[in-house]
Amino acid sequence: MRYQVTHRTNYTYDRPVESSYGQVHQFPIDGEGQSCLQRSVSVSPQPDQVRERTDFFGNQVFFYSIHQNHHELDVLSESLVDTSQRITDFGHTVAASQDWQTTLDALASSDHPDDVSASQFRLDSPRVAASDRLQEFAQDCLPPKSSLLDVTTRLAHVIFSEFEFSPEATDVSTPIDEVLEKRAGVCQDFAHLMIGALRSIGVAARYVSGYLETQPPPGQPKLAGADQSHAWVDVYLGGNLWMGVDPTNDQLISKRYVTTARGRDYSDITPLKGIVFTNATETEMLVSVDVIPMPESVS
Repeated sequence: MRYQVTHRTNYTYDRPVESSYGQVHQFPIDGEGQSCLQRSVSVSPQPDQVRERTDFFGNQVFFYSIHQNHHELDVLSESLVDTSQRITDFGHTVAASQDWQTTLDALASSDHPDDVSASQFRLDSPRVAASDRLQEFAQDCLPPKSSLLDVTTRLAHVIFSEFEFSPEATDVSTPIDEVLEKRAGVCQDFAHLMIGALRSIGVAARYVSGYLETQPPPGQPKLAGADQSHAWVDVYLGGNLWMGVDPTNDQLISKRYVTTARGRDYSDITPLKGIVFTNATETEMLVSVDVIPMPESVS
């Protein structure tokens, strides 16, 4: 599977912006069955400075700064991604065959560098903290002798079936406890909830941002710009193997997913964030995303 991904964010301001500084986490990663064949970011107005770096979690980050007055800011990222080598079957793993607590005990006592590195994702992060309430929520998905694979998929199913997808229910700053109270949210909230529940029982879990190829209803054309950024969860199974799980759609990650960044939670890998210096009182933001399969990958 090859995808052409286009992500455009456009801001308009009612008064001039004197300067803008931005950070973009929209470059698809290389590794874990995915290859980024082409990538670029263009910013308008022309930035005075741009640079790229690799962050602590191995993601590619693009920075820009603009030091001229402007009423509009446009950030366009484009990439060509191959997901054909992604692992989608984890039935052969130890995490699918033995009791989940046995798996966690083995990982916790391991001194293998990959296992030690993964253990950082068992710790609290700015948006996700373990709690007794989250542990209780997770325990309901833990029948006796379940495997780590079963625990993970059961938890995703509970979130999918018991929580309403509602963009009006939350915003980017909504805490997990409020999501639990409202029983509603969006993909970011469901990913945070699942990560918090897993970490509360000792599982290493990380936040993943990217894209999912959407398919229109039968007989309907795919609308330009109708795709969206998406978020899901990676669960560590051991042996440097991570399993992607999407609680919003109650499924394991397939070749239709494109990964752009991985971190402890949303705050580590916000797709686009920045600072502007302005007296503007009104700002409008428009986002357009397209995830288009290339002709040779269409069956």
